[in-house]
Amino acid sequence: MAFKWLKELNRLGRTEQQDNDHYDKLQLALAVLMLEVAHSDFQEDEVEINSITNLLESADPSGQAHGNSLLDRAKKEKEESAGLYQYTRLACEQLSVTERAELVEKFWQIAYADGVVDKYEEAAIRKASDLLYVPHSDYMRAKQSAALKQAKH
Repeated sequence: MAFKWLKELNRLGRTEQQDNDHYDKLQLALAVLMLEVAHSDFQEDEVEINSITNLLESADPSGQAHGNSLLDRAKKEKEESAGLYQYTRLACEQLSVTERAELVEKFWQIAYADGVVDKYEEAAIRKASDLLYVPHSDYMRAKQSAALKQAKH
C-alpha cells in the first residue's frame, strides 16, 4: 500500500514533459520487443513489419508518421542493444500484468502475421513473456486469442 502512495506522489511531482518522455521511452521499448519477435526467425518479413506498424499506430493517436518513425528508432535501438532485459524491465515498471499479457498477445499477432509461427518466434515470445512476468495461463490465452484473430483473416 505504501508503494502505491509513493508511486502516486512521484507521478504528481512530474511535469507533463517528463510524462511524455516516459511514454516515449516505453513506446520505444515495446517497439524493440516487437521487432525482436519479428526478427527471431532471422528474416524481416514485410507482413510482420506491417503488423508491428499497425499495432504501434493503433496504440498511438498521433498516427502513421509517428508509428513509422518509432519503428525506425526501434530498429536502430535494437541494433545497439545488448539484450531484452532493459526493455522488459521498463515494461514491468510501467505496465500492469493485464497490459503485459496484452503485449504478449501482440507478439503472437506479429508471429502469426505471415501465416507461419517459427520455433524461434515461439521461443522469443516465451522468453519475453517470462521476462515480463506474465503468468503461463495468460501466455496461453494470448496465443489462442491471436490464433483465432489470424484465422478470421
